This record gives sequence, C-alpha cells and structure tokens, in this order.
Amino acid sequence: MRLNEIYDTYKADIEFFLIYIREAHPSDGWQTPQNLYDDVIFDAPGSEDERAEIAGVCQVAQDIRLPMLLDGIDNDIESKYISAPIRLFVIDPEGKITFNGAPGPQGFAPETWNEALKAQIGH
Repeated sequence: MRLNEIYDTYKADIEFFLIYIREAHPSDGWQTPQNLYDDVIFDAPGSEDERAEIAGVCQVAQDIRLPMLLDGIDNDIESKYISAPIRLFVIDPEGKITFNGAPGPQGFAPETWNEALKAQIGH
C-alpha cells in the first residue's frame, strides 16, 4: 500500500496520524456493491467503542501501519476538516495546514501528498 511506503519513508522526520472518521458505506445506509463483495459490512457505529472496533478491523484488514486516531462519534474532526470520504493533509509544526488534498476517492493523490511531505522536511 502506497500510504505505508510513504509513512515508512518519512516516519523518522514527520509525525503521522490516520484519523478514522464515520463509516463511509454503512450497511444500514449507503452500502456499495464493492463492500458487499469484499465482505466489508458494518452498521454505522452508535458509540465511540463501536467506532473503535470497526476502525481496528479496517486497520488490520487493509494492513495500515500509520498510527490511527478516532474522530468522536459527533464527527467533529470530519466536519472541521471536511475530510469525508478520504483526504490527505500536511500540517506544519506550528499547526498550519500546508497541504490540503482534494476529497477522495477521485482527489486522493498519494504522490502529490508525498511531494508535499518532501517539501515539509526540505528534501
């Protein structure tokens, strides 16, 4: 997975976090055929414990090595960063967003993010 490769390249220089937000395609909402095919079938979580359980399953199933944080069940982070369904950011040490990737899946561009990370550390 390209995100893992990028993480492995820069993890000594940059602190990484993947933030698990609301389930994009819950079985009790808008379920996609691909999720059914892949057997990724979860109801929308009703508590932070349920969200944490789903996030853990997804992290293992997708072999994601980036450290994962959870958005609260109130979806505060998602709403502040307009991050659904997937988005990549770079935030400098002072807390300023220096890269704001386009929303995915069409705008999901790990190579563009990789270039922003290189610029952040001066490579």
